Amino acid sequence: MNLNRDVVVAALHRGDRHDQARVAEHTLPRQVDTVRDRDQLEALGVDVDSRAEGGRLALRRSTGKPEETHR
Repeated sequence: MNLNRDVVVAALHRGDRHDQARVAEHTLPRQVDTVRDRDQLEALGVDVDSRAEGGRLALRRSTGKPEETHR
């Protein structure tokens, strides 16, 4: 599934993950492919599986469980 990098950056900012948002702005391609870029997204704390299941973009807590969801 493809999504715009700005969606990821905005979700990270809303989750108060400003450092990860800055990293995402500089390292993710403009069009993010959740399959191709899975490792990068997970390293940033994004729950890729939530999006793959048709849900909203979710962030993971440090425990690995989804924290909150964002469109």
